[in-house]
Amino acid sequence: MKRIILLAAGLLISALCARAQDVSVSTNVLDYANFGTLNAEAAFGFARHWSVVASLKYNPFSYDEGVKEKFNRQQLYAAGLRYWPWHIFSGWWMGGKVQYQEFNAGGIRSPETTQGDRYGGGFSGGYTYMLTPWLNLDVGVGVWAGYERSTSFACQRCGRITGQGEKFFIHPNDILVSFSVIF
Repeated sequence: MKRIILLAAGLLISALCARAQDVSVSTNVLDYANFGTLNAEAAFGFARHWSVVASLKYNPFSYDEGVKEKFNRQQLYAAGLRYWPWHIFSGWWMGGKVQYQEFNAGGIRSPETTQGDRYGGGFSGGYTYMLTPWLNLDVGVGVWAGYERSTSFACQRCGRITGQGEKFFIHPNDILVSFSVIF
C-alpha cells in the first residue's frame, strides 16, 4: 500500500512540474478587513482559456466592545470555472460558481443577530495583473444569488427567537483585491 501511495504522489508531483504555471493559490486581502475573515483560493488551468477554482472562507472571531459584541462568523465553500479570453492567469476573466455559506452575524447596527445557511450560484469578473512570472494581483467583483434559511434572535446571548424564514436572495460577492502565487 505504501508503494501505491508513493507512486501516486510521485505521478502527481511530476504532472504538476511538467505543466509549469498551471496552478495558483491566492488570498483576498479585502476579506481580512471583514472582521478578519481567513480565506484561500486554489485554481488549476486545464486548458489555455479555462481554469477550475475552489475557494473557502472562514471566520470564527468575535469582537467585544463593552456590552455589545460584534461578529460576522462564517464558513463558505465554493467551486467553479473561470474563462480567460487571452490566457489563464493573465488579463481579463469571467467566472461562475456554486457556493454554500453557513453564517452567524450581528451586533453591528443593532443587538439583533441572524444565523443560517445559504445555497446558490454566482458570477464574477475581473482582471489579473502579472507582477512577476510567479506573482499576480487580481481585482474583480461578483454577485451571487440563491436560497437562504435563517433564524433571527433578539440579542447575541439571550436566545429569544424573533423570526425564522426562508427566502431567495441576491448579494454582492467576491470584491477582490487578491495576490496569487503561480506554480
